Formats: sequence, C-alpha cells, structure tokens
Amino acid sequence: MRSLLVIVTCFFVSACADRITAPVQPEALTSPNTRQVFVVTNRQRNTEGYLATTRNSELTFLDTTVSIPPEHTSGEAPNFSARPDPQKHFVIAKETQIATLSKLATKVSSSLSTKPRRNREVTVFVHGFYNTYQDSLFRIAQLQNDFDMPGTVVNFAWASAGSPLGYAHDRESALYSRDDLERTLRALAKSKSERLLLVGHSLGTFLITETLRQIELKEPGWTTRNIDALALISPDMPVDLFLRNLEPIKALPDSTVILTSTEDSALRLSNRINRSSERLGQLSNPDVLADLPVIVFDVSGFADGSNNHMTFAESPALIALLRDARTFDALLAPDDPNFLLRQAEKVRVSNQAMAIQVSGPSGGS
Repeated sequence: MRSLLVIVTCFFVSACADRITAPVQPEALTSPNTRQVFVVTNRQRNTEGYLATTRNSELTFLDTTVSIPPEHTSGEAPNFSARPDPQKHFVIAKETQIATLSKLATKVSSSLSTKPRRNREVTVFVHGFYNTYQDSLFRIAQLQNDFDMPGTVVNFAWASAGSPLGYAHDRESALYSRDDLERTLRALAKSKSERLLLVGHSLGTFLITETLRQIELKEPGWTTRNIDALALISPDMPVDLFLRNLEPIKALPDSTVILTSTEDSALRLSNRINRSSERLGQLSNPDVLADLPVIVFDVSGFADGSNNHMTFAESPALIALLRDARTFDALLAPDDPNFLLRQAEKVRVSNQAMAIQVSGPSGGS
C-alpha cells in the first residue's frame, strides 16, 4: 500500500505544473542544439491556442523545431515551463502547420532526401498514459538527441488527458485514435524512407497493436511489407490481450523488441487498477511468447529508484550501451544482429522468442 501511495503522490506533484501551455519562442532557433520533429495529433486546441487534452475528429499536422538546453545531459528527462528559458528548458522554437497528411508525408520525404541513404529512416513515436502534448514532443526530441537518431521522427500525439486520474479517458482515447494512427502509418509507408520504425511506450503500445490488428484484418501482410522494426517499451497491456491482438497478424517485423522491467512501479499500479497479475512490460519469462519471433529485452538491472517506467530514456548507462551499436535503431534493427547477445548477462530461448537480460552499471540484475 505504501508503494501505491508514493506513486500516486508523485503523479500529483508533477501534475501541479502547467504542462499544457507551450509557447513558441522563435529566438530559440539560434540555440546551438535544435531538433526537427514532425507531428500528427488528434488533440484539440484550447481557447489559448495550445494543443490540450480533448479529442478532435480532425487531425492537425505540424513541422516543429525543438530547442534543447545547452546543459542537458544524456538520460535527463526534458525540463520545460510555461515561461521557458532556452538556457534551462526544452522549447518549441518553431511551429509550422501543414495542411494535409499527404503534404506532411511529402515534407518527410524531402527531409530524408538530404540524408545519406543509410540514414533515410522514419521513426514514428507513440507516447503513453499521462502525457500532455509537451510531454510527448519533448520526449521524442530528447530521444533524438541522446541516441543521436540519424533519420526523421514523427510524434503521433494522441489525446491523453495528462492526468493521474485519467486512465479510463486515456484508454478510450487510444481506441479513438486507431483510425488516425492507421492513416498516418499508411501515408508514411509511401514516403521515400528506406526503413519505417514504429516505437510505442506504455499505453501507446496498446494503441499500436490495436491499429496493426485492424490493418491486418483489412489487408493481410501489410505490417511486414511496410514496418521494418517494432519496439514496444514498457507496454501497458495484459499479455493475453497482446496475444489476442496479434492473432490476425500472421508475421511480425523482422526486428521486434519488447523492453521490460520487473522494477516498473507504474506497471504495478496499472495491475492494481486493472485487476491483472502481470503487464506485458513486466514479462521476463519468454515462454508465453514462444510462437512469436520477438526479443524480450529485460532492463531491470538499470532500475534507479524512480518508478522505472521510462528507464530506456532516462538511464545514462543504458543509453550509452545502446549508442555503441550505432544509435537508437541499434535496438530496433541493428547493423550487427548479434549486438544485444554480446551485451547479455542472461539469455533464455523459448522456441522463436528470446529473452535477454542486461546487467546494470553495478553489474547486478
């Protein structure tokens, strides 16, 4: 009970800050470290013009530039404010509206054309529970920066309530967003990318599997023809629902990774809310996934005393380990397919599934 109270208290403390107000500061364009993030969102703007928490039947498309503060360190969570200071905060330096999804896909293709061919990849990021628009935008900008992601990123910002008491709202918003994510993936699959990577965190993984399921019911085989790599980070869904969603999907992308942690306190709370015994993001035994060609990547050894729900983005040691293999997509689709195996403390194989456990900085697991 005490741990539950601690988690809820942490949620409420962070909820006190203004996480909706996201002013654009053009002067931040002169910052030495900026990142381009394309945005697709079904969030509705509030009366002040900021993308808020209510759902919109129409999609909004943006080309944004995010300024990262000069003293940001790898693994440090984005710090932002309703009155941002580019020296201290992540800041939206530029925000340009794009008229249609097809025009966004064209702009994505244009951005790829300036990169070396091996870097022409698009990463679609789908955030999780309790995220405001700023949370998701600045998080993917942080991942871009810390992993030195070489391609182009698209933030699919579905309408989470950004509230610790908004779990039911968020699950409904995830279901509401399936058609919107499908449209987005179909459009980006036609861009001039060499690879399309799909990354989901927490409840965003539920949205991803729901969306891929409905695409496959209409067009079998679409996933493997168009998605080159799939990463489900701390997935907040029960294992049986995950398996049911995958039934229509006859094959998964060649590189499919599930990041898990037995130390994830946020998923423990989700278990209590949902009256379940184990979320997919807590899985360490691959036997239940034996028929799936997946890697279960257990990062429990990098737990740092926080709620460990975003260890992947907030552990400097884990980021450093993965960067050794050529940036963020080393986890998703490595040039060296044996990279993760060489980092493993423990490996367990169950038919097609493989579980890899990596030691943390202290050498423990």
